[in-house]
Amino acid sequence: MLSVAIHALTAAILVAAVVILVNWYDTVQGWLVGGGLAAIALWLRPRTIRPPKHAVTISRTEAPTMFEVADRIAEKVGASPVTTIHLHDLLFRCAHVRIGVRREPTLVIGLPLLVASTPRERAAMLGVAFAHDVAGDPARGPLVRSALDTAAAWRRSLLDVRVDRYSMPDDPVVALFAPAFPAERMGSQIIGKLAGWVLGSPLFLAEFALTRLVSGQSRLAVHHADQVAARAVSSQAVIEYLDALTMAEIRLTPILSAVRRGETLGGIREAVLNRNADHDMRRDASVAKRTWRDLEPPTALRAALLEASEAEEGSVGLDRGESDRIDAELERHLTRSLRELSQIT
Repeated sequence: MLSVAIHALTAAILVAAVVILVNWYDTVQGWLVGGGLAAIALWLRPRTIRPPKHAVTISRTEAPTMFEVADRIAEKVGASPVTTIHLHDLLFRCAHVRIGVRREPTLVIGLPLLVASTPRERAAMLGVAFAHDVAGDPARGPLVRSALDTAAAWRRSLLDVRVDRYSMPDDPVVALFAPAFPAERMGSQIIGKLAGWVLGSPLFLAEFALTRLVSGQSRLAVHHADQVAARAVSSQAVIEYLDALTMAEIRLTPILSAVRRGETLGGIREAVLNRNADHDMRRDASVAKRTWRDLEPPTALRAALLEASEAEEGSVGLDRGESDRIDAELERHLTRSLRELSQIT
């Protein structure tokens, strides 16, 4: 009901815009007010999920092994096979999303994660991603997801508002004694913030309430997805994958050092495949950096709970040969990703 109410507010603004334009179409004020409300309603319309910016799309003909493995694991999990796979140079995660109005099943794979993963972790990566689609997470549904996005857009536009007044060019002498923020600018920001809080507080409370309502179900759905993935692949594979997500920095640091030394992708992948398991890996389950908007539990907690559970062991995996063929199919993308990472760190 709360999701419907958030969308109803946008619909009400659009209706108000139409009424104003119809009744005062012959006045400038009518067009200004009606057009402004229509623009706000259009900006806050329910949105579908889009691929991340700068993601590269690969086809089945370009990466047949990647799609074949994904189809096999999706079938075992009980999810729909993906129609598209998007690769991103700067993401250390993998997600199954429903793209567009038709909600086409799509995989978004971070290439740094793919480089740093063993064949078993790659199988778990796909298993967990597909399991999220069948776990019954309400936050992944089109109604709740779009309502959360709409409320977040309201919050950003109203509560982060800045209204800067026009000021004359600074005098070079007066500027030496002026405060860091001129009084007129500071006053306009205060007015803007107060107006934003008055208008945005109800919407902020609506977003907070909706997030709190679905957060418990979403976290249970995530734990259920881990169990489903473990039954498809194996518990140990999923645990290793979750540990890789938890310790992303530790995984990436030696890879980036190897890139700077001039090692090839083949040499880096060989080092990853021959890496010993990190039995003494520390899991930081702290929630210090988490906020109320986080709908998923910490990955360290997910790994610990799966380790303590008695999930059925799956057997669908990814062997060394298939993993090598995936590396060959995506070699230019993986190399580009490593080059991009080395330039920003």
